[in-house]
Amino acid sequence: MTTTTAMKLKELYEVDDSLWLEETIKLLKNKKFQELDLDNLIEELESLAKRDKLAMASLLEQIIRHLLLLEYWDSEYERSYRQQAEVVSFRIFIII
Repeated sequence: MTTTTAMKLKELYEVDDSLWLEETIKLLKNKKFQELDLDNLIEELESLAKRDKLAMASLLEQIIRHLLLLEYWDSEYERSYRQQAEVVSFRIFIII
């Protein structure tokens, strides 16, 4: 059953990745590790890690950009409140 389930999961991954994810979660919760589609699971985890790193880099870039605007852009002082609020908001996203 192990090979059959893994083969079905591999096929499912190609057809419906959302359903594949649900089935994979069920297998993990039931500790049926031998039935997992490991190749695609590893690929998904690597993709998730890459996506998280890119999101973090984007937030850090936004914080730096807004801090620089606050520091060096004197001509529109009234906008500084918005810039400060956005810096706080981006920092909160990083913490979450």
